[in-house]
Amino acid sequence: MKNPWMSAWLSAANSATGAAKGQMMAEMSKAQTQMMQQWQQTWMDAWFKLWLPGNRRDR
Repeated sequence: MKNPWMSAWLSAANSATGAAKGQMMAEMSKAQTQMMQQWQQTWMDAWFKLWLPGNRRDR
């Protein structure tokens, strides 16, 4: 026989965990996007310095 109180408690805990997981995944996605943009900028700056040493790119 199932315990209705345990079922209700587990359901509420699962809902809270799901919401927290969603927030954490959104933050991780934002951080990953920022990291990739920074890496691309660094990579492009390195190539510009290699191929066009006399020119400087101002940001």
